[in-house]
Amino acid sequence: MRKQLTDQQVEVFRERLLRAAEKLFAKHGVAGVSMRQIAQALGYSQTAAYRYFANKDEILLAMRAAALDRFCGHLEAAFDPARDARKNARAVGQAFLDFALKHPDTYRLIFFTENLEQAIAPQYSATMTRFRATMTTYVQALIDAGYIEGDVETLAETFFSAAHGIVMMHMSGLLKTVRARDELHRASMRLIAQGAGMRTGAEGAAKPARIAASGRPRKT
Repeated sequence: MRKQLTDQQVEVFRERLLRAAEKLFAKHGVAGVSMRQIAQALGYSQTAAYRYFANKDEILLAMRAAALDRFCGHLEAAFDPARDARKNARAVGQAFLDFALKHPDTYRLIFFTENLEQAIAPQYSATMTRFRATMTTYVQALIDAGYIEGDVETLAETFFSAAHGIVMMHMSGLLKTVRARDELHRASMRLIAQGAGMRTGAEGAAKPARIAASGRPRKT
């Protein structure tokens, strides 16, 4: 009779299988890896792998969820609520670039693989919710401090799109150096912020005070 595994043992094996799969996907691509290869990398049969994941798509979604969680954690660690909103924006932006540089395979796994049916892995939807919150928190701080104006979701997507595009250019060799990547990123972020009405210094800090004093948004 097959031995009944504890929840902890199941989780440990799932983590081992995911790590093995991530290495194989990075080396051979998603299409070039089978469930049999993933199981064999751990010294198990394909049948054993199916005890933990229904198919390769489920493995991929679980991997993407775990990778996206790591990415979110890296960005969230760069945000300090006690710090000026502009410094936080720069810190989060640099953390974004640094993660892609240090973990290119993980970054590709998150953003470059095809979209699969998210119902297979509900935890991926939860992770995407965390990602959206991570990407809007520093933007909302800029808005609350009076430095920029606009819809937080639209602005967050715009900042993300620019940063992601620059990362792709660097990964593909269109930007030859890290310095070129960082310079283009700073210029792009500055232009987006200016388009959103970026205010500097006392002007940015004074606006929320006027709103608070009147109890309603100031007419422009």
